[in-house]
Amino acid sequence: MESALKSPAKIEVKLLLHPHDHHRAMAIAKAANLAERDFYALAIHLGAAEIMRSAEAE
Repeated sequence: MESALKSPAKIEVKLLLHPHDHHRAMAIAKAANLAERDFYALAIHLGAAEIMRSAEAE
């Protein structure tokens, strides 16, 4: 039987942010005790999950 949990695909993402947006994101990451890389990975994951939920609702 094939496992339902497969290794995640590895991709590289380059973000270009306005300095104000970057400072805001870093303040939130610091408050959440997350490293910058982890914060952006979580933000992308949550955003993608929201888009998929919206698509399923249509």
